[in-house]
Amino acid sequence: MGRKIRVKQGNMSIDVDAASSTIFTDILDALPGDTIRILEQTTEEIYKDAYAVWPVQKPIETGELTEEGKVRVTARNINRENKDKYKIKRAFAASYNMQRLGILKPPEFSIKSKGSKEKLYTAFVFSGDNIEAVVGNSAPYAWAIKVGVDTDLPFSLGTRVSNELLWKPAKLKADSVAEELADAATDIAKKVK
Repeated sequence: MGRKIRVKQGNMSIDVDAASSTIFTDILDALPGDTIRILEQTTEEIYKDAYAVWPVQKPIETGELTEEGKVRVTARNINRENKDKYKIKRAFAASYNMQRLGILKPPEFSIKSKGSKEKLYTAFVFSGDNIEAVVGNSAPYAWAIKVGVDTDLPFSLGTRVSNELLWKPAKLKADSVAEELADAATDIAKKVK
């Protein structure tokens, strides 16, 4: 995986494309000793561990849904097809009415994963005078993914996946990264003397 570069100022950030990133990669390459190797190794390790077990929603046929699920799928489909005529509340009202009348027929398709596993990334973030090595997930809903009944993870039901697979491992590795960076800085200092 190539280096992903992000530049951050205040609460705004941009991803830098490969053509424009040479100045930033030159800065990273100019950092002393094994700094970048240590940071890349650590973030890549967290990324690989998270990617290996990141939960993926199993496809569900609409026929297998509960009655409430069928109403929801039908309402969203009505809203999607007729946005100007049926706002979401009106689409739900129509779906509940069809259910009450016994004529509710949800569309035939599979509900599939939105692919948050493929949105995991590692990056270097330039923020003022700071450079951060980051492991994250660019899916806007990634923070809300929780351990479910059918999830094959050793965490309790309802636990947020991103906390367990990204944030906690990063916190656990922070001290060892700091020690490795301090050792690298000490080695550089010894060479300078």
